[in-house]
Amino acid sequence: MAVRLRSGRALAAGKGRARVGVTTCCGPYVSPEKTLIDTVRRRVIGRAMKMGLGSVVARASAISAGTGAAVGAGVVAAGLSPIWACLLVVAAVLVVGLVAYRVEGRRVQTLVRFLASQADRSELLRRLPPLGSDEVGQAARGVNAILKATTDASVDAIDSSLELQAKQEEFELAGALAAKTTELEHRLDERALLFELLREATEKSGMDEVLPSVAARLSVALRLREVAILVRDPNDHFVIRVARGFDDPDSLVGRFIEKGEGISGEVTRASEPFIVRDVAREPSYLAFWGHAERTGSFAAVPIRQGGVNLGILALTRPEADPLSEVEVRFLSAVATTLALAIHHASLVDELRKLSNHDELTGLANRRLLGARLDREIARARRYSTDLAVLTLDIDHFKQLNDRFGHPVGDAVLRDVAEVLTAGVRAVDTVARVGGEEFVVLLPRTNGDAAARVADKLRSRIAAHDVAELEGKSRVTISLGVTVLDDAEGAAALLSRADQALYEAKNTGRDRVVLRFSRPAA
Repeated sequence: MAVRLRSGRALAAGKGRARVGVTTCCGPYVSPEKTLIDTVRRRVIGRAMKMGLGSVVARASAISAGTGAAVGAGVVAAGLSPIWACLLVVAAVLVVGLVAYRVEGRRVQTLVRFLASQADRSELLRRLPPLGSDEVGQAARGVNAILKATTDASVDAIDSSLELQAKQEEFELAGALAAKTTELEHRLDERALLFELLREATEKSGMDEVLPSVAARLSVALRLREVAILVRDPNDHFVIRVARGFDDPDSLVGRFIEKGEGISGEVTRASEPFIVRDVAREPSYLAFWGHAERTGSFAAVPIRQGGVNLGILALTRPEADPLSEVEVRFLSAVATTLALAIHHASLVDELRKLSNHDELTGLANRRLLGARLDREIARARRYSTDLAVLTLDIDHFKQLNDRFGHPVGDAVLRDVAEVLTAGVRAVDTVARVGGEEFVVLLPRTNGDAAARVADKLRSRIAAHDVAELEGKSRVTISLGVTVLDDAEGAAALLSRADQALYEAKNTGRDRVVLRFSRPAA
């Protein structure tokens, strides 16, 4: 430690004037020895403060002050020279400071190191050991108290953070659960709809019953504006079999599209669903030939089974409720169910046709003729309208069959069936009831008109050339005609028509005989 001393001469010059308690004109008199002692003590304390030992120096200063005063008094009493006096004072202060540093410095160093380690590592659970009851000890206890409060606050903060995190996770789980619940409800509704569609497909007996029911359910469940179901026909056209939501749906039924025509036609070619979110911006949208609005969204979904396009599900939604990708994926599942429904309905229709139609000619058979005859009789009596019946058979068919063979005979039957069907109205019924025997029902037709129809059919058959006969024979028919009487039933009506047919055959064949239940007035 460097200590700056005043010269011995200066100290000696003032030796005789050293007095305690003497007052001068400038204030109390202070001896040079005391001034030197105070200067050294202040500089030692300042150096100690700069070394970070303020606490030690503070205690040492108190000791050195007393020591300096005692040594100064001893020096004065002993009459030592000023230089020795200063040396003795410095030595005393240094000794006392060193002792204080050794005694007090360790505790302070412990405190400083602890605080430094806390600054570096923030180990809030560590505590200072007891460092006495003085200022250092009080500081240590204060640090421990601060650490305890900090630890308690940290624990509280951690608890609050964990509680907040738990609440947040709880809210997130509740939100996720609500979203999953809503999604599950939607999926369940979709599955329920698919089940209902499948049930409809199995319970209904034909396509004309299945498709309208399916369209109605889809329209309500999916909030559709318009919906149409198109079914592929034998000509590879996709025909609208049912339309719902349009201003005039009946005008759309029966219309068809071809592959590549509009969006739906492109779907049949690509065999993939197509969605238009805003039809106003899609020039290829046909808007059902102007029957639908050019607003909202549109989707066309192919109805496929076994890699074959059976039809198209085409639908629209309002602009405020557009179709989503998720709903289009669900519509693909609906289309799969529709494929099963169409396939099942086609089988039912085919079975029904086989059970009600003649396999060779495709005409109504005896079972279907009986059902339609009963219906037409009831309708004629209800509305007081006429009903005529024609019975006919092919002249000399047995000889023709024996001469040319059964394949040629089958060809003759098919050609006769085609000529008969082409010569009557759509509301009329042509049936094959036996080998070469046919019956024609003519609703709202009186006897004279029925006779003219019969003669027209006779002449057309006579003029028709059957290719398999190769011009070697002509085909003619004989016809019996009658009309419904007020009191009779189906059996009596057919019996009288047969009697007229027998008369035609017995009177030369290739002719028409009209017979009434009672003589005409």
